[in-house]
Amino acid sequence: MGMDIDFTGKTVLITGAGRGLGRDMALQFADCGADVYLGNRKEEQGLAVVKEIEAMGRRAGFTRCDVSKEEDVAKLVADAVEFAGGTLDVIVNAAGVMSVEDLMYTSDPEIERVLDVNVVGPANMIKHGLKVLEDQRHGNMIIVSSIAARDGGDMLQIYNASKAAASSLVQSAAKMAAPYGVRVNGILPGIIRTAMWDQILDGMAHGWNPADTSEVTPEKRDELWEKSVQAMIPLGHAQTGKDIAYATVFMASDYASEITGECLAIDGGTTSGR
Repeated sequence: MGMDIDFTGKTVLITGAGRGLGRDMALQFADCGADVYLGNRKEEQGLAVVKEIEAMGRRAGFTRCDVSKEEDVAKLVADAVEFAGGTLDVIVNAAGVMSVEDLMYTSDPEIERVLDVNVVGPANMIKHGLKVLEDQRHGNMIIVSSIAARDGGDMLQIYNASKAAASSLVQSAAKMAAPYGVRVNGILPGIIRTAMWDQILDGMAHGWNPADTSEVTPEKRDELWEKSVQAMIPLGHAQTGKDIAYATVFMASDYASEITGECLAIDGGTTSGR
């Protein structure tokens, strides 16, 4: 018997859906038949993805949302419920930001910026989105964390800490939601050449010092990227947005109905055993 994942008749809410992994997830859910409601801080990006989904023959909607602001998240969830006709089936919090400043150089505002989006954001979504799912007594939530949550390492310290907190929120929320028949899981993307990773490459080139604003050439980025892939990924090749989207759709599907409180790494073995 084949395993076809079909979300026809279901509605998925995704934050950070204007670009990168959030966009990839939105398009994959739509390809599986779902209607998709998008939240994104930049309106132009979000509306562009709405048009892409509508061109696929699915319904889509959008509300501008900064996940670090509780009132924005509350409105986003309410708008999505109205769009869906009263219920939501899946909520994915994919909004996130990167900081490439070394802890020894970074400022309080930079620390607050990262924690506001990467920790307060998921907490706001759990507070308002999980309430909807629990009242329905069905559905599931996915929080996008990072493989950085598994290994503090000697770089990206504030980012790592923020993602470790997001993974901890997954486990707490899963226990809260389980009595209501609701699942909560995390997705830990691996090494993907996104805009965020270009920031990391620039950070490498600058020795993680924000005072160094010298230009990093595309050739230097490519060189550092290839070295990073070979050094960090046992399978020897980087992941793609599609890889992460496929895993997210699976975790949201009935095929994963017995999985909750887990943080799934899609990383080619980078964090194997951690």
